[in-house]
Amino acid sequence: METGTEQTARTAAAEIEEHHRFIEEWLRGTADPGLLGGFVAMHTPDFTLCGPDGGVLDRDAVASGFGGGHGAAPGIGVRIRGVRLVAAEGALVVAAYEEHQEAPSSVRRSTVVFARDPGARNGLRWKHLHETWIAPPEG
Repeated sequence: METGTEQTARTAAAEIEEHHRFIEEWLRGTADPGLLGGFVAMHTPDFTLCGPDGGVLDRDAVASGFGGGHGAAPGIGVRIRGVRLVAAEGALVVAAYEEHQEAPSSVRRSTVVFARDPGARNGLRWKHLHETWIAPPEG
């Protein structure tokens, strides 16, 4: 029988995978542009992204930049590896993972803070994401 911690870890991994599957499809140009609002809504209103270059963006800035990227990387591949649950306390869940991108090639280590939300896909909404380069993009 699965424990609560095991279920939370599985749910966090599923959310990370689904989120990045949409990012890949969006950048390839194969995602329906009508789904952008749902993607943005998967982030809390106070969402922040600390990118691998050290810049910090709020949800509106991420949505604006991402929205303009539809089809910007038609050959991109995004793979998630090594998802692990860091903590699950009260309303927050923290997970870490590696994001491997191809075309162009890059690798980043990420830590995400989720807010539990039963109305969200997988019961989790993205609250904060911190990314660090392992291997910056080539070229």
